[in-house]
Order: sequence, then structure tokens, then C-alpha cells
Amino acid sequence: MSTLAKYKPVIDEYGLDDPTISYSVDILNNKIPAGKKMKQACTRQMDDLLAVVTGTETTYTYNQELAERIVEFATLLKDVTSGQPFKPSLYQKFMLAMMVAWRVNDEDNGARFKTIFISMARTNGKTQLLATYGLFLFLFGQPKVNRQIAVASIDIQHTTNLYKYMTFNWEELSKGAFKKLNKKLGIEFNRNEMRIPKNRVTLKKLSAQGSPADSDHYTIGIVDEYHLLGYGQKEFVNSMTSGMINNEQAQMVYISTAGTNPNGSPMYEDYVRFSKGLEEKSLSDRVLFLVWEQDDVSEMYETDSWIKANPLMEIPKLKKALVQGMLAERDEKLSSGSQAEFIVKNMNMWQNAKENRYLDLETVNSAITDRPISMFGRDVFIGYDFSQVSDDTSLSFVFPYKEDDQEKFYIYQHSFVPTAQVKDIQSKEKRDSIPYRQAEDSGFATIATNRYGLIDGDQVFDWLMHFIEDNELKVQGFLYDQWQSDSFIRRLDAIKNEILIIPVRQGIKSLNEPTKFLQEEFIKGNITIANDPVMQAGLSNAVLVADNNGVKIDKNKATQKIDCVDATINAFYEGMFYFTEFTNVDEKNTKSVFGNMTNEEISDHFLNDFSF
Repeated sequence: MSTLAKYKPVIDEYGLDDPTISYSVDILNNKIPAGKKMKQACTRQMDDLLAVVTGTETTYTYNQELAERIVEFATLLKDVTSGQPFKPSLYQKFMLAMMVAWRVNDEDNGARFKTIFISMARTNGKTQLLATYGLFLFLFGQPKVNRQIAVASIDIQHTTNLYKYMTFNWEELSKGAFKKLNKKLGIEFNRNEMRIPKNRVTLKKLSAQGSPADSDHYTIGIVDEYHLLGYGQKEFVNSMTSGMINNEQAQMVYISTAGTNPNGSPMYEDYVRFSKGLEEKSLSDRVLFLVWEQDDVSEMYETDSWIKANPLMEIPKLKKALVQGMLAERDEKLSSGSQAEFIVKNMNMWQNAKENRYLDLETVNSAITDRPISMFGRDVFIGYDFSQVSDDTSLSFVFPYKEDDQEKFYIYQHSFVPTAQVKDIQSKEKRDSIPYRQAEDSGFATIATNRYGLIDGDQVFDWLMHFIEDNELKVQGFLYDQWQSDSFIRRLDAIKNEILIIPVRQGIKSLNEPTKFLQEEFIKGNITIANDPVMQAGLSNAVLVADNNGVKIDKNKATQKIDCVDATINAFYEGMFYFTEFTNVDEKNTKSVFGNMTNEEISDHFLNDFSF
């Protein structure tokens, strides 16, 4: 069934001129090339409208008059960059209508979408769109009195651009089409705030790094350049949203291009969560998720596909200029080895953009599984990386397994997190950009609880013993960095003397082979990991350093934790040989005819390799 045939009741009801329908139909009929997420978003829109038309959706309604009104309003504005009248493109009309036209079907006529997430490549007019949306609701939004609108970003400098778009356009409107309205409302504005005093309506600019937001109850919150906010700015965002809970008109809008550092990024966390919801058709009815992005990094060489991340290319004149500029940008970045920056900014795809990165973000993400193997009774190699004051102490468990005759490894890690050099775990999370409390709740971390904030070696040891015994693990080797590990190793040898304990020198000569092996197995798709924020952060933070002896991992900053990856590479020092006949272990001299065979291996020798 064609798109037009399936959605004929929608088209009959609203018409093809509706901004959301015209764009959605062009996307779904491939008239406008689009990425996977935009096709899903347009399918969702048309399905929602169909549900309204057929009466199966009664909670929400689509107010076509509001959709038309905001598009009409946009045409009254000026394009700030050119000073010419703003002529919204098809995609811009679609987006504006989607944001305001969906309402709750009750007497309050509240906004359906409480959270609006929008992302596209740079230079696609997102600031102009935000200015249109924010100014429209400042002038005509609900409730009629006591509306508070905030525009925010990482700092005042970034917020100022959006705010200037609004004040510039209001100045133009107040001298022209809205001269009468200005006289009626008595609108005032300065460098930081716009006001309608008689209705107690305000629009102010905020900085995530310095503006308190918890004293106000915002009707509309706009966060521009969302990717710039880190874990430390989560509280700022939460302070804005907390005052919106009981406000049916409230909306939080997050808009940005993708970023170069996913660690601790609220935008990246939202992107992953909402992407999964859109894919599985489980996205909340109160979330609008619109992402224009390329489907694959290989598309950096396919100029005709660039409209997927750059929707303004639907306009032929703009497409020509954008393609020429992007070609120059791509070639420059390729020549300098900085192609990740082009992929992020111009293709709108999240990347780990460190030039000496150990693994690409896409490679790490592809290893995450929702269905980890059962660890019970399995062979395992355990890696250990010890710290006490600042870095984490990590235990990494490498489980070899086969899937469809393919040799693979599942990695599970558990980190012990000190707080000695910070005042509390919240400060530690902000500094390291890792949600340790979330990791602890999910079984991937233990946060120090003693009054010194130090890691308790006895606690680490007891946790390890319980984990081995509860899961009846068959430990093939315990591999460790010798630094300050003597006491731990002596206890382990005394209690579990059957375990092969192997010290791993931390120089490049020793670590080169397991470091490269782990990297290659990730790239080949032979590694699986849990959805563990500590491990994901460690893999993203890890960079390669090299000398004549090879490579090993390191970090660019002290706060970028890689301890669990260090522990994992220790485990692979021996674990990489599991499916081979090789080993890194020097056998001890022995006079026994059985060499260094274990009792179990001697038994197997007679049971399996011997007959009359």
C-alpha cells in the first residue's frame, strides 16, 4: 500500500497543504531523501494523525489552525543573517507546526509534547527557528498571564545569539506589522530580558554555568547547543524542568548538532534513549524527537545524501552553496586527519573525535548487548587494576565463548569508586563525567562508604571472592598490575591457590599485544559488553600512545577514567590465547613427567587421550 493510499483519510481531513503532512509524505515517498530516524518520525506523525481521524486516539488532538498560525507568523520575521524576509522552507514549517499544533484534548488545551529534542547539522537555520518559536509563544502563548520563558545554553555568549535573534525581530515587528500590538502590550526589553509587564510575562536568557534556574517556574525552556552541556550541568536542566511538572502548557526544547564527546553528555544520553524508543515504537507520547542525520559515515563521500543531515538542502540554491562549502570542509578535514569533526558537525553523527582515540564511538556502541551471556560456570580471565585515592579500582572479567562457531569474548567489569579527593559522589560524578550512582544501581560499581572516601581493599577482595563462588567461575588466570597489589595477591594465593596468578608489566613492550588484540576484536565485532556507563566512558576516554616497542592506552586528562580498560587489557594479556595453543605464561621447572599439567588436565589425559 502506497503512503498516499494508507493515509488517504488523513489527507482528506487535513489536506496536502498542511506543513506536517506535505513534508511527511515527501519523506515517506522518497521525494526528499531522509535518514532512518526522520522516516520513523514522519511515519509516527502520519500514524498519529490517522489515529485522530479514525477516532482511536482521543487523548491528543492536532490543532491545524495553530500550525498555520505559527507558519504565518514566521513569514513576518526577518532572516537575521541576510536581513531579508524569512521564508521558511518545507522542513522548517514542518518542525514549527509539530512543536505547537499537538495539544492535549481537554479543557486546558495543554501542550502534548513536554520534551522536544531536535538535532541537525550546523548552518541549517536552527537558531532562526528557535527565535520564531520562542517569540511566538512569548507574544501569544498560554496561559495569558504569568508566562515565563527562558533561553539557555552553556554560557551567556552562546545564549546571546538566540536572544538577539528575538529582540532584533521584535524591534522590526514593533515598527511594522505589530505596531498596534506593541502599543497594547507595552513590551519592554534590555540586554537580558523581554517583558510584558501588564501580563507579567517574561523572556530571559540564562547560562548553564552561572544562572540559577530553580527560583522560577518556566512555561517554556529552550536549551540551545545542547551538546555543550556536560554532566555538571544536569542539575541546571533539572532545575528548569522541576518547575514545569504541574504546568500543562510547559515545554522543554533541546536543540543542537551532535557532539564530539559523548561521556557524561545529557544530550547523548537522551539521544540514545529516544532513538531506541523511536526504533521500538515505545517513545513516550509526550516526547517529540526529530533528528536529521546521515545513516553511515561512508556517506561523507555521497553528496546527494547530505540532505539527510542538512534539511535546508531541499532548497536548490541553498543546496549548491552548502555542498560546495561542505566539500571544501571535508577535504580539509581529511587532509589533516580530523574527519571526525566533519562527521559530527556536517553529518550530525556522534563521534569520539580524539585524534589518537583507541576506539570509535560507533564501534563501542555496536558491542553493547541487551542480552549478555550467562556468566555462571564459565571459564574466565580476571584483570585487576588497583588504586585507592583518585582513580577507580577495577576488576574486569573476560569470558570467552562461541556464537555460531565464531570465537568471541564477553566483558563484564566492576569498579570501586573513591571520593577522597572530592567532597561527595555528586562532585566525583561531575568531575569524571560518569554516573557512578546509576552504575552502582546496575551492578557495575561500588562507591566508597568509609569516612575517608578511600577504597577498602578488604571490601574489594571479599566482593571478588563472593563473585567467583556465587557464579562458580572457572578462573583461567588472574592478571594484575603489581603496583601496591602485594597484600591482595598474597591473600588471593593463600585462599585460591589453584588460580594461575600472573603479574603484567605496565610498559608498552608488555601491553602492546593485548592492547592491539582487544582493539581488533572490537572492530571485528567479536567483543560484547553490557550497557555499562563506566566501561563505555573508559573505552571512550582511552587514547593510544606509542614508541618503538608498540602501543598502549593512556588518557588525555587525569579526570578521564580508563581504569576498567586497563584491567581488561591485563586480562587479555593471557585471555587472548584462549582459543589457541599459545600462552604468555612461562612454565615453572618441574621433574614431574606431567610437567605443569593440573590435576584436571592429568585426569583428562587418561580419560580422553589413552586407550588399550
